[in-house]
Amino acid sequence: STVLLGDAIHTVKPYFGIGANTALEDVSILGAALDAAGDDIPSAVRGFTRARAGEAEALVRLSRGLDRPGTLGFLTFVLPLILDSICHKIA
Repeated sequence: STVLLGDAIHTVKPYFGIGANTALEDVSILGAALDAAGDDIPSAVRGFTRARAGEAEALVRLSRGLDRPGTLGFLTFVLPLILDSICHKIA
């Protein structure tokens, strides 16, 4: 059996900067599932899968939604980055 963690399963774009954070969350939740399951590794993996499936699906949806081509992509991803940079310099 194999358990996929982090970017290997979430398939988010690397420039969104969320892959490492989700990998750390995955490790934490997997560790808790292993602790709770004791020696029953398959049960731990099922528990981990149940705990993370919704989050993984949401991350993929978010990543795909932000990476739109053309004007819509500019308005939903690039423009907020520019505005954040401007506001950060003002503050």
